[in-house]
Amino acid sequence: MRRTILVLAAAAALPLAMACAGSKGNVTGEILGLERRALDGWLTGDPEPQLAIVDPEITYIHSAAATTRINGIVPLQKLYNGFRGTPLFDTYDIMDPHVRTSGTTAVLTYRLTRRRAAATDHWNATQVYEKQTSGWRVIHSHWSEVKERQP
Repeated sequence: MRRTILVLAAAAALPLAMACAGSKGNVTGEILGLERRALDGWLTGDPEPQLAIVDPEITYIHSAAATTRINGIVPLQKLYNGFRGTPLFDTYDIMDPHVRTSGTTAVLTYRLTRRRAAATDHWNATQVYEKQTSGWRVIHSHWSEVKERQP
């Protein structure tokens, strides 16, 4: 009897576990899609796809583009406008992406490899997304250049 109850409980929990696993996969795909569209904009010097997914109260840290933390979309727009019309790279790869979710928050980390002409550089990226009524929005962004290529 006890064994039957355990088997039935496990069988009942299986669809829920599968839905959670599928949901996590959907979130990962959605977040990576947003990130790729934003990066694709920079292929032509267009910051609008990036700006479209940031929260108005974003915090932004970039080791090369800003000397201090940027607070809010208005100063971020000002920074991005300085690059408008200038492609930041010719091609890119998102390497080793990882999305960790907790409630309405998703943290995306990855290494960005950028190529422009003969130059290649590498960046560590952390994008913190929050699920809002308007969709996923970046609430915190942190970029740091990798000085030496690690194996």
